[in-house]
Amino acid sequence: MAVEFAIVLPLLLLLVIGTIEFGRVYSQFQVFSGAAREGARCAAVQATPYSDCVVQDRIDGAAAPYEPDEDATVTVGNPAVPSSFVCSDDTVGEPVRVSWDQNFDLGIPFWGDVTITREIEATFRCE
Repeated sequence: MAVEFAIVLPLLLLLVIGTIEFGRVYSQFQVFSGAAREGARCAAVQATPYSDCVVQDRIDGAAAPYEPDEDATVTVGNPAVPSSFVCSDDTVGEPVRVSWDQNFDLGIPFWGDVTITREIEATFRCE
């Protein structure tokens, strides 16, 4: 009985902890995706005179308690042009895209540490 348990235990731990790690990383991915949507929405409605939204601040606030690995890139128009500004009266109807590369670290016993890099992005239409 003890021999069988010793043989099966590593596989069982790999499955259980791997599932927990995948869930943790997927949760982080969902938080960052929501933060990108918040940043893109902020950029899309910036043309209104009553908005005081700063895209990166909105992303950082929505991503809490996690921190994005780098500042987001904002592109406006089609074709996309990197922009330091957000939507304006001249770009109404054009797509505004907010994106950045994010690293996700998985720590699974008997497998080793794995880092997965994914692009986090969201696109809205300038209003």
